Amino acid sequence: MKSTPMAAAFVALAMLFSAAVAEAAPALSDTMQTEPGSRDSGDLSPAGKAAVAGINAFSLDLYKRSVTQDDNLFLSPASVSTAVSLAYRGAVGKTADELRKVLHYDAAPADYLRASGEVFATMNFSGEGQVLQTANAIWVQNDLPLKPDYLADVQTYLKSGLQRTDFRVDPEKARGEINGWAAAATHDRITDLLPPKTVTPDTRAVLVNAIYFKGLWDAPFDAADTKREPFTRLDGEEQPTLLMHQRSNFAVIERGGVQAIELPYEGEDVSLVVLLPHLPDGLPEFEARLKDGELTRWLNALDTVRHHDTILTLPKMHLEWQHELKGTLSAMGAPTAFGDEADFSGTATTALKISHVIHEARLDVDEEGAEAAAATGVVMDEVIVSGTRQGTPPIIFRADKPFLFVLRDRRTGLILFMGRYVGPPAP
Repeated sequence: MKSTPMAAAFVALAMLFSAAVAEAAPALSDTMQTEPGSRDSGDLSPAGKAAVAGINAFSLDLYKRSVTQDDNLFLSPASVSTAVSLAYRGAVGKTADELRKVLHYDAAPADYLRASGEVFATMNFSGEGQVLQTANAIWVQNDLPLKPDYLADVQTYLKSGLQRTDFRVDPEKARGEINGWAAAATHDRITDLLPPKTVTPDTRAVLVNAIYFKGLWDAPFDAADTKREPFTRLDGEEQPTLLMHQRSNFAVIERGGVQAIELPYEGEDVSLVVLLPHLPDGLPEFEARLKDGELTRWLNALDTVRHHDTILTLPKMHLEWQHELKGTLSAMGAPTAFGDEADFSGTATTALKISHVIHEARLDVDEEGAEAAAATGVVMDEVIVSGTRQGTPPIIFRADKPFLFVLRDRRTGLILFMGRYVGPPAP
């Protein structure tokens, strides 16, 4: 991964509805814009900060709902939240109330989209060793009118380009176009976001939102120090794994039998945080007791602790995860949006419901950095009735057993990705 050691992307698809607008979806290069050497300060308004806090709270909720005991996990709840927020903008009544509670949206639909747009705007910067980009594009049924205020908001706050298509006549063509755009947005990491039969003649619109991050470790590992060594899995079994090693200064804290370390990427705007229980079988217990406020305290503490001489061991990782989240979100408390009683009348006059929430994510971590991509598809159908070393001993941070990790934007505090690593797949 010499040229793209860190790439994070999500593609959020929400089914939307277009009024008398006949613009083509902009080219990816037109919508994923960055200014070299320019970064937003991350100074959000109170509404923007509340949106970040809500997304982070939802991140932990979705993570805990998605964990299975013996499996790795990697996902972008921020992607899911952003995708569903586009549907939330047009939600009314019980549908909106349920989505607001489950996804920790802190405001009414129109107000929340404005705050979400403020967070979205911070996610475009470039500099030495790192780049973060965002883009949106909307595919809409040819004859489906959007309510003007809805269309204005998604274009104003989320900069969404528009593409007319005909889902009724050729849904597979539309699916191919959307998947092609998503692949380009994620540098071919997510190549088949919408599986066959997810786009049908009943589909009325799909919105695609992509986030791309590329960066190098601020303190890279030396490949010559990478060794195949035992990794202890949850059941105590040892499995040979490629473990990377280095000695440098890092922010490290420890409490309650858990260590946490922050590994920044160049520029230090984005970092990887690893939370490592001391015991190989300690991760499930730690996950069970971890609450949103506690996770925030871990992250805040890493922001203030003095960096310390540290001997670090971290596995090279490859993670892939794909899941249909419709049932998960429904079970979390938002079933109405997925049934015939759904009310998205703030979006269009046509009755609509969410038919799929598909999430896919990939992660690769090596000595130089990482490459990450995630995509979320929210498909809505028409409702058819019917530095310097100290004199003290170094800290040992040896991640050769299961751990939880977070990829976050340090400027705003936004959690971009979240996952767990319990070991390489069994041979």
